Amino acid sequence: MRKGTIYKSEGKRLITQHYDNYLKSFDFDVEQIYVYTSYGKTHILVAGQPEGKTIFIFQGGNCINPMTLSWFLPLVDKYRVYAPDTIGHPGYSSESRISAKDNSFAQWIKELMDYLNIDSSAFVGPSYGAGIILRLATFMPDKIHCTVLVSPAGIRLGSKIRMIKDILLPLVLFNGTSSQKYLNKITDTMSDQSLIHISRC
Repeated sequence: MRKGTIYKSEGKRLITQHYDNYLKSFDFDVEQIYVYTSYGKTHILVAGQPEGKTIFIFQGGNCINPMTLSWFLPLVDKYRVYAPDTIGHPGYSSESRISAKDNSFAQWIKELMDYLNIDSSAFVGPSYGAGIILRLATFMPDKIHCTVLVSPAGIRLGSKIRMIKDILLPLVLFNGTSSQKYLNKITDTMSDQSLIHISRC
């Protein structure tokens, strides 16, 4: 496991500030807990019905967890929702990355479930979060009661030319100019123009 930080600038402060502001926008209670695993400290958002069936929601890659949670808000009315900040991604979990090439993600999830006394659960994940669930399905399928994978990472590569044109080029231009126009281009592409205002920072 690689040690260190995922941040290279004051971005950490801005991201955690946005994370906290996003949490304040919810009209339901969200508990925040920490679980210490062999991969590092994991911050988990807990919401929904205390007696409801459990469901884990995993954030998309480099996306803050409250934003991912906001896409699945109706689940809070019925389920006990656990939304871990993926280790090595924006949020309050440890900043060292977990390998996606072996059973590490499956073992990490198992440690979280063991701490919470959950034998099996429903799972939801968009993008990279779906890829994490696929690692669990590969190595420990008995932990999964059912799952929804939204545009899962790791199944098919998209067009490299389109990615360069629609994401990489605007990212380079944003980095050089800090223009909101280029940031909007990136977020519109990645969300099919469906992001709400708070999700744009």
